[in-house]
Amino acid sequence: MAAHRDVAAVLADPATYSSDLSPIDAPSQPDFDALRQGNFVGMDPPRHRTFRALVSQAFTPRVVFGLEPRIEAVCARLLDAVADRDAFDLVDALAYPLPIIVIAELLGVPAEDYRLFQEWAAVLFGGDQLGEAPDMDDLGRALEAIAPTVRAMNGYVLDHIRSRRAHPGDDLTSRLIAAELDGVRLTDQEMVGFVALLLVAGHITTTALLGNAVVAFDRHLGTLAELRAEPGLLPVAVEEVLRWLPPFPELGRRTTRPVVLGGRELPENALLMAHLGAANRDPARFAEPDVFDIRRSPNPHLTFGHGIHFCFGAPLARLEARIALGMLLDRYRDLVVPSHDDVTYQNPAVIVGVRHLPVAVTRS
Repeated sequence: MAAHRDVAAVLADPATYSSDLSPIDAPSQPDFDALRQGNFVGMDPPRHRTFRALVSQAFTPRVVFGLEPRIEAVCARLLDAVADRDAFDLVDALAYPLPIIVIAELLGVPAEDYRLFQEWAAVLFGGDQLGEAPDMDDLGRALEAIAPTVRAMNGYVLDHIRSRRAHPGDDLTSRLIAAELDGVRLTDQEMVGFVALLLVAGHITTTALLGNAVVAFDRHLGTLAELRAEPGLLPVAVEEVLRWLPPFPELGRRTTRPVVLGGRELPENALLMAHLGAANRDPARFAEPDVFDIRRSPNPHLTFGHGIHFCFGAPLARLEARIALGMLLDRYRDLVVPSHDDVTYQNPAVIVGVRHLPVAVTRS
């Protein structure tokens, strides 16, 4: 399903197209079941509404935009570390560590553990056990392979939550513990799913966005020069990168009743994939959809979803991308990808992004 209209309609109708895939999902596994308890990406109303309202009390727009000075400081420190080089891997130097450090500090977990979080993300999103068109057997093997990582991550996050419950601090985890709605609070295990989601899945989107932006800007000659001449275009350009290369191009949904969608009859409990990447290139919604246009406005892409499951981390990802890309433009007169053959990509069946991105730079 790829039409922008149909994808948006599916994402906006959780009563018909459920995010809870458990009735048709893989067999129950304790490690994954523990993670699902607080992962409201896979919840439907009313539980989703309650959980998101609790999380929203702690993860407010004020909290996100208050991070701007810290994001700038982390970006500067990371780029200072490669200031004496005329070539480096942009992913290793900036795109990976920046969002991990920011998220870790936000949650109150030790930022020095970011290499551990990076290892978890590499296992969970690397897709090394999958082909580009995986079948159910491939998925089963992949789940078995990543189960030990999920178990380790659950244990780490649960220990952190219990520590913060005993000794609250000025961090998002402590605010989640204190959040209350109609007498309801999150249990430790419910918080594990959310904190783990933010810690690992939350940073990988920004990592992919930064890498995808540099690749897209480099492939479209004159883009970087245009952005340097008009820095105010950068937020609009980021939206075009999100449209052009959505990190997670598909979202799964389960039908709760027989429906007709796109002229096809679907039975109850059918799994369908809403293809955000294709919807973002629907000519019925976007003029010249296959043209990368950093001045495109409006840009109603669906990369961050639509409806009740619109990505709550979108403002943070946009802020990090704007700051990091702006600093790259300020620091370097030239920033090029010398050879796209040397760029290593993630498995697109899991995430659209780069794993390694060698760049050559000339300081301003």
